[in-house]
Amino acid sequence: MGTIACSRVLQRAARTLFDETGVRWSPTELLDYLNAGISAIVAAKPDVAATAEAFELVPGTRQDLPADFVQFLGLVRNLGADGQTPGRAIRQVERNELDHSYPDWHGSSGDAVLHYCHDKRLPRLFYVFPAAEGWVELQGVKALPAVTDAAQTLPLDDLYENPLHNWVVAYAYAKSSKSGDMNRSGAYMTLFANALGLKSQLQFSFAPTDPDVAARTGEDA
Repeated sequence: MGTIACSRVLQRAARTLFDETGVRWSPTELLDYLNAGISAIVAAKPDVAATAEAFELVPGTRQDLPADFVQFLGLVRNLGADGQTPGRAIRQVERNELDHSYPDWHGSSGDAVLHYCHDKRLPRLFYVFPAAEGWVELQGVKALPAVTDAAQTLPLDDLYENPLHNWVVAYAYAKSSKSGDMNRSGAYMTLFANALGLKSQLQFSFAPTDPDVAARTGEDA
């Protein structure tokens, strides 16, 4: 969470656009562009919205990512029956290993979760072994609430002020039909991407990887 008001980003953008009175681009439009920029940053750099929270397990091995999360990053430890008691660490494992070693593992039960597995092709699902009651610590990326008032504090760290300014200006120029504005849009979008280390890419994959699993699959190569 930042410390500056969203209005600061929007006012800077309006000055850059030579439209401080909002004639060509209304404050509502610029606010929409700001929200789009925030979403783009979260998609490109999920760590900016990453968090760890207590998660209550449902019966069985299959678990669904909470609705307010957009990406699963992993499980850390058991948290007991109250969600506050630190317990045994949880390790990532490949599902085919469980299938091979414990063919009936989906019918398992225990006092604590030992392992979890996750397939990024099904990003909102993960499995625990054995099935257990209680709580675990879940790491994931949360959806940031939309900014509805320019007076609100920026929902990202202050260091993203400049990239967001560049995004808003790029989107505004992209709407314009004036000569040269599309080139200006591209220039500001390049500044946005470069500031995030993305070059021409605006998204990249970010999947949970256990060090041991990565060593076997070569994901960290």
